[in-house]
Amino acid sequence: MASSSKPAASSGSKKDQLYDRCAEAPPDTVFYQRDLADMQVADDSASLMMLIQQLVDAHMLQVMTWEGQVCYKLRSRDEAAKLKSMTPDERLIFSHIESSGTAGIWTKTIKAKTGVTQTIMTKCLKQLESKALIKAINNVKFPTRKMYMLAHLMPSEDVVGGPWHQDGELDVDLIEALSNIVVRFIERESWVEQKQRGPSKVAIAKRKAYVLSSTNDIEAEPPLFKPPLGPHKLPLIPHPSSHRHYPTCASILAYIRASGVVDTSVALQEQDLQVLLDNLVFDGKIERMGALGYRSVRGAVDREGVGEEGDGNGLSQAPCGRCPVFSLCGEGGPVNAKSCVYFTEWLRTG
Repeated sequence: MASSSKPAASSGSKKDQLYDRCAEAPPDTVFYQRDLADMQVADDSASLMMLIQQLVDAHMLQVMTWEGQVCYKLRSRDEAAKLKSMTPDERLIFSHIESSGTAGIWTKTIKAKTGVTQTIMTKCLKQLESKALIKAINNVKFPTRKMYMLAHLMPSEDVVGGPWHQDGELDVDLIEALSNIVVRFIERESWVEQKQRGPSKVAIAKRKAYVLSSTNDIEAEPPLFKPPLGPHKLPLIPHPSSHRHYPTCASILAYIRASGVVDTSVALQEQDLQVLLDNLVFDGKIERMGALGYRSVRGAVDREGVGEEGDGNGLSQAPCGRCPVFSLCGEGGPVNAKSCVYFTEWLRTG
């Protein structure tokens, strides 16, 4: 709403003076009759209504309705000139497309509201497109419908599906690329490398006991479990239980925006990223930590040529779950839990 007590300009027609006063307001300002009266261009209500009608007839003011009240919105002089050059049918169709805003309007709806024939509507739409006044859009909810909106507007997320859609279709490549980036970032913030230290005296003694007790008829292989390693080739271990600084949706979004790793035509918002994080949780790639935090899921890292990295669960990650001589393991035997060096190392590094 605009309001001013500034006196009218002394030059130009009353109609131009009223238009210029409206143009002083911020773009997309909605004017009510009382706002136009406060500009003190017209002498009385009757004169004001005449000036408003002149601007409407010249397509310089757009008539609108807001909460049951008639209001007006200013058009640029260039836009008004383009509207003036249209045929009546083109102008009628354009007005309905304009009123649809960022939601767009279906061609079937245009035909029903205007009453024009299919031939005339097709011809008018083609003319308006050639003048760069309107554009066709793809609606993700109704992909088979041909819809139009004003050329300078950006479709709402309900229409285009937000940043996860491109030209009305799900952008699988973008989702996969961003998912990998998010998982790597969360993984980097979820684990720390264990400080380098030599094996304990107990571990050394158990290893020697294992070697001495081994017999030639048992071909023991190294366990399939190998703890994930960090950049310095040291085992990765979780943060202590008191850690409260796991990545959140807000911090992950800030990282994406700051790094510029993904260029999206539609700005990525927190609610959009939240949908992606929920899917990663469902896929078992990350897990929730507390109310807002996330941590990557550390799977077992198999020996080269055995399985995929990240396969396994809590049971299969333990050496016993994949021990090649598990059937020979028993109390008092050559292979047993008391002398198992791999089990001891797993407990120490896990």
